[in-house]
Amino acid sequence: MRYQLFRDDDHSQRVAESDEFQSEFKATEWARAWVKTNGDHDRYRFQQVDGGRPMLLLKTVAGQWYVMPLAEQVAA
Repeated sequence: MRYQLFRDDDHSQRVAESDEFQSEFKATEWARAWVKTNGDHDRYRFQQVDGGRPMLLLKTVAGQWYVMPLAEQVAA
């Protein structure tokens, strides 16, 4: 599975695309590592290239990154 990472703002610009991952856990680890080193915003979302459930990556005031699944109606 390949994943895309988007800056979660009004523009929703794609900022990165992953290599193949066999599990969502590995993709989540990749996304978290990417935003820690390259992130210039406090909200990103990622999902499979062919669709699927999107996930929100959110940076707290303390600098920690959390990953949360988004509800289907919010993602649309």
